[in-house]
Amino acid sequence: MTIYYKDGFFDDADGGFVPEGAKEITEKTHRTLLEGQSAGKQIISNKKGEPVLVDAPPSAAHVLNLDTLKWEISPEKMTALLAERKTHLLNVIANKTDNFKAQYLIGYSQAEIDSFYRQEREARNELPTMLLTEIFEGRDDLSSIEDLKKKVIEKADLYAIIMGKLFAIKQVFEKHIEKAEEIEQLDKIEQEINKWQKL
Repeated sequence: MTIYYKDGFFDDADGGFVPEGAKEITEKTHRTLLEGQSAGKQIISNKKGEPVLVDAPPSAAHVLNLDTLKWEISPEKMTALLAERKTHLLNVIANKTDNFKAQYLIGYSQAEIDSFYRQEREARNELPTMLLTEIFEGRDDLSSIEDLKKKVIEKADLYAIIMGKLFAIKQVFEKHIEKAEEIEQLDKIEQEINKWQKL
């Protein structure tokens, strides 16, 4: 039996079909190719049509250079891959920012969160103290509404500082992502994003 290769293995045993242009290979080469394939490599035809083993492509964007038998990324695919990866990382940053904000707001109901801005404006005497008056009258741990205003302003200032730091970190990451021109740069940025655990 003689073994041939052309986008797959064929043999001429019992009059088996062998496509035109198929290359005859030895039994040893056949074994080597199959072993390489089972180890994760790919069998491709080189420029002469002979079967050779190459590593699997690093990504779907890579194409095989038949002169060097190395995987390369075309400029068009690289541009698309960079854009896709940047979008992914920007989404990761947005989600991480939202998660940090949510951690800070644990324990507050949505109704309370929605009232923060109104509370602050009343505490800073920008609006009549309708909401704060009701809150004050429902509490027995404050001696005056001025004490409540002071607490509201302290909370608002702390929240502003925390959100400011959070947005500053987010914007630095976004700027680095937008400026990146290579996948390796995005890999490093992703590592830094993953290290970002707290403010």
